[in-house]
Amino acid sequence: MIKTTYALLVLVFSTGALASENDPAGAKVHEYFELFNARDVQTIAHEIYSSPVHIGGGTGHSVYADPSAAIESLNSFYGQLDEQGWKASVIDHLEICQLSDTLALVDTRFSRVTGDGEPIPPALRTTLYVVQVIDGAWRIVAFYSHDADKRPSCN
Repeated sequence: MIKTTYALLVLVFSTGALASENDPAGAKVHEYFELFNARDVQTIAHEIYSSPVHIGGGTGHSVYADPSAAIESLNSFYGQLDEQGWKASVIDHLEICQLSDTLALVDTRFSRVTGDGEPIPPALRTTLYVVQVIDGAWRIVAFYSHDADKRPSCN
């Protein structure tokens, strides 16, 4: 029994699978959410993202070609959020797939909440972030929204 359990653990950890939220890629996504909630678009555009950033979900795709495009888009998005009474985006759970030493997928389940603490529908949202080491630092290079009930796996 112990040998079987050990073999299973070795298999899981050697296939590059699920990492904890304390890993550098997960920490980068947490930092992103903190800066997003603080509306610090300058730091997001210059230190969190690595341009160009590919954005996808549903039927549409777009690109932040450079930091100024990211800043413009984020500022516009805050206007939409303000109309809904948005106060913060709160991470519920991360699933991290460490694909290599320099590349990870961070699937993020989160809520957007109002000043009263009520979730803005849908209550749970999901976004898959592609996080890569560029010039020695973890950066978000792409992100994709997807259905909350269809979360990607590490397999």
